[in-house]
Amino acid sequence: MRDVVDAPPERPGDRFARAAQELAGLRATAGEDALPIGIVVPVYNDWAAFRHLAQSIGTVCETRNLTADLIVVDDGSWQCGDETLRAIADAAPRLRLRRATLVANLGHQRAIAVGLTVASARAASYRAVIVMDGDGEDRPEHIPYLLDTSAAHPDAIICVRRGRRFEGARFALGYAVFKAFFVIGTGKTIDFGHYCVIPPRALARLVHSPALWSHFAATLLRSGLPLHRVRLDRGTRYAGRSSMNLTSLIRHGLNAIAVFEDVCLVRLLIALGLFSGGLVAALVAVVAIRFGTDMAVPGWATSAAGLLLVALLQAILLALASAASHLNRRSLSEVVPAREAERFLVPSADPAQRASPPSSGVPPDEAAGQGMAWQDAAWERTTWKAAS
Repeated sequence: MRDVVDAPPERPGDRFARAAQELAGLRATAGEDALPIGIVVPVYNDWAAFRHLAQSIGTVCETRNLTADLIVVDDGSWQCGDETLRAIADAAPRLRLRRATLVANLGHQRAIAVGLTVASARAASYRAVIVMDGDGEDRPEHIPYLLDTSAAHPDAIICVRRGRRFEGARFALGYAVFKAFFVIGTGKTIDFGHYCVIPPRALARLVHSPALWSHFAATLLRSGLPLHRVRLDRGTRYAGRSSMNLTSLIRHGLNAIAVFEDVCLVRLLIALGLFSGGLVAALVAVVAIRFGTDMAVPGWATSAAGLLLVALLQAILLALASAASHLNRRSLSEVVPAREAERFLVPSADPAQRASPPSSGVPPDEAAGQGMAWQDAAWERTTWKAAS
């Protein structure tokens, strides 16, 4: 018969200590929830759509008692967005606009890399960092759900898989072809876009990855960080037309595959090895039939053997050239966003707005990020009310 041991009665001091621990935990959770979120949005001339997006984000923040730093990465726009940004700053009390203006049009992926570098300098002050496009296809109404999902999976990057889409048949076909080539070249599936929630502690790892300069989604796959996918329907553009065309889509796909260049090279070498093995087997069969049997060899066998030999030599040369090119690039210096992003930013005209790098205790690359001078325009709100 099993003995039953009663727990000793709880003393008043223990009860008070337990209550204090629970209260401290509640305060820590409340403090984390009160932190603002960082939202990185690259914009290239599409200010009309961005204005609608910012208004929708402001409405979501008001409804869900959130505050947000909206990091607007102006990707070298030739259209002036000052009036749009001023109107947003005046109308959205729960949004603080932070403008990072690039000296030239670097492209969507590099604009995201610069925006994440800016966010990384303030990572400790954010509850989470969200990346989204500025045209409205990434729906702001999904932000609360994504934040709740991130809270349930605190170590993972929450990536949005697209449900219903509104692109034309030609774009859908091109995107399907890109995904198929990506699977063949890398052995991985890329089934999500830019819309995601990143834990602040993961930012340093991403912005120190050279691959981030080429393709954001492929970098997430390559990073080794845990990814949690959710399926959400895509929205429609608020205004204007998409600049994505067939040429842009092909370039986008090649950049994604380039992130896995070494993996693609190994798979190519394996394929060339198997192909070369088949060619050698075919040559041996032709020679064996010619000299080892009494069977008549057709006249085209000699020509076929010559063609097989030429194909074998070409396969060997292609493998050697690919390997040499890859090894040569490995010796070259790569662009690391955490180190290089500041060079592409228009500096603030007011030296007082420049952040000073910490004096000690911070790695040089991180100190450079914290000392980054991005443009805080005169219209930017300097104070804002925290969520109560």
